[in-house]
Amino acid sequence: MNNLPITSNEIILKCIPQRNPIVMVDYLLEYSQDTLTANHFVTENRLFTTDILTEPGLIEHMAQCVALHTGYGCYIKNIPAPVGYIGSISNLTIYRLPKLGECVQSEITILQEFSGITLVEIQSKVDGILIASGQMKTVIAQ
Repeated sequence: MNNLPITSNEIILKCIPQRNPIVMVDYLLEYSQDTLTANHFVTENRLFTTDILTEPGLIEHMAQCVALHTGYGCYIKNIPAPVGYIGSISNLTIYRLPKLGECVQSEITILQEFSGITLVEIQSKVDGILIASGQMKTVIAQ
């Protein structure tokens, strides 16, 4: 098992199915069975980025945090990370979009997990200020 934080792009890519230019997580900061904190630096030349990270980009970042939680759990067990899909998004509120050069830090909390379906609460912040929150249900591909 690796010590946190995980800043290695190689390890992150072993934990999520996405590849550049759609990778929207950079570092894994904290991990437990029920929680994860990860971040994404908003930079140029990424999908969903103009002078800001657009709404679809922020939602993709949130979804990749969920994938990273599942994938890192598999990584520490030395098994391949599964592919998953967003099943639903609810109660999503975006207060503002992050700008180029800012770092989005997102925390997920697992609310329920059963038969490959995971319901999470997500909060995304920039400099400790909440910019988005909501719930997401993801489904592992069978």
